[in-house]
Amino acid sequence: MKLSPEYVLELSAEAYDDLVNIQNYTFSKYGDGQWQEYGSDLDKGMLQLLKHPFSGHLRPDIPDGYQALAVREHIMIYRIENKTIYLVRILHSKMNFTFQFLKDKS
Repeated sequence: MKLSPEYVLELSAEAYDDLVNIQNYTFSKYGDGQWQEYGSDLDKGMLQLLKHPFSGHLRPDIPDGYQALAVREHIMIYRIENKTIYLVRILHSKMNFTFQFLKDKS
């Protein structure tokens, strides 16, 4: 996803899978209308990253060099290298982030 010549957003395979899982869960539990609303908010979160890449914050439960941006009940975890924003995960706020990152590295 590209908004301006400043930054480019790349989703990892894991972040893409997270997005698909969020869509499937929301659609099956709450219906298409709720998914459309929630999905739109997630899209807005990604656009916010492109417009304001440093709007996230550090968290003690994610590795150094990563930032987190809250979007409703989910947290977008990303890192910035040069002019690329790597969105690595989209996790529910109640998940154990440390465990997720250890699992991803094994």
